[in-house]
Amino acid sequence: MKTTIVLIRHAQADGNVRRIFQGRYDGKVSELGYRQLSALSKRCEDFTFSAAYSSPLSRAVETAKAAVKHQGLPVVTLDGLLEISGGDWEGKPWDTFPQSDPEQNDNWYHHPSRFQAPGGEPMRHVMERMVSTMEEIVRRHPGETVCVVSHGCAIGCYMNWALGHPFEELSNSIICDNTAINVICYDEAMHPTVTVQNDTSHLDASIHTSVSSLWAGQKEEKTR
Repeated sequence: MKTTIVLIRHAQADGNVRRIFQGRYDGKVSELGYRQLSALSKRCEDFTFSAAYSSPLSRAVETAKAAVKHQGLPVVTLDGLLEISGGDWEGKPWDTFPQSDPEQNDNWYHHPSRFQAPGGEPMRHVMERMVSTMEEIVRRHPGETVCVVSHGCAIGCYMNWALGHPFEELSNSIICDNTAINVICYDEAMHPTVTVQNDTSHLDASIHTSVSSLWAGQKEEKTR
């Protein structure tokens, strides 16, 4: 039996607009983000979900509610779907890090597998808990289609693994746009196959918020 995970990044939130490192900061969905959710809700009518899971942060929970609105499913929150913990970086503007923490700022953009903010979570741990959480969900719902909502960095780490890329090559992982849809199919041996990645076809240009596709070499700050 094939289990299908529809993995979605949250809508634009307060921290994205303010250009701060969100991490575990619980910023609310922005006005534009709610317009994205309206479009996402219509798009997800194409799916018949058996369950919905989300990071506990409100920007993710609101996105999950919109995705399963047509079925009225409850949203179950799992800590394993949280965004990376930014430690001392939490809530601080992206443009302060080149001066305040040049080593980790460089790691974030060019060597993300090495990244760990002071007092924060190692990037490898993000990947490991995301993989473990997704496998837990698959075991709960064999042969079903499940909605899962998480965050940019967390999804990037997981997708890099699901595509079979070495962790050290995380810099080549696509960072999903807000409300982007990814589809991953697990077989009975728990092997994942990515069939859809960073699909934002439900968003028109007026509500599409891009965060750039690659970590490596990007000049602008990526807001999670």
